[in-house]
Amino acid sequence: MAEYCFRPNERLQDSNQYQQVKRAGKRVRTPHFGVNLLTNGLPHHRLGLIVQKRFWNAVNRNRIKRRVREWFRLHKETIPLPGKDIVIIARQGAERLSSTAVTRELIRVFAKQDGRSS
Repeated sequence: MAEYCFRPNERLQDSNQYQQVKRAGKRVRTPHFGVNLLTNGLPHHRLGLIVQKRFWNAVNRNRIKRRVREWFRLHKETIPLPGKDIVIIARQGAERLSSTAVTRELIRVFAKQDGRSS
């Protein structure tokens, strides 16, 4: 199913894109993630991840990134348009979250963006 893919055009590619989102975007904090959002003028959302080396070893960093990418891949259609650039910054404790917990935490951010409460 093509709609569940995570295509290269759905990724933030370079540090300038990350910096623009962090500088001009809206910030939302959850217990385990910082989320920066900026409307991108595209018909689709783009995702960027920041998982710092100083907090986790490679195994835990990759686990966090895999779970957040999986959340995005499965739920990008539920994020309200217009297209957004989304930068998700992992915070300590994120490595202990299950895929379900990651989904529950991040879905709340975008439910609030749509004017609904969770």
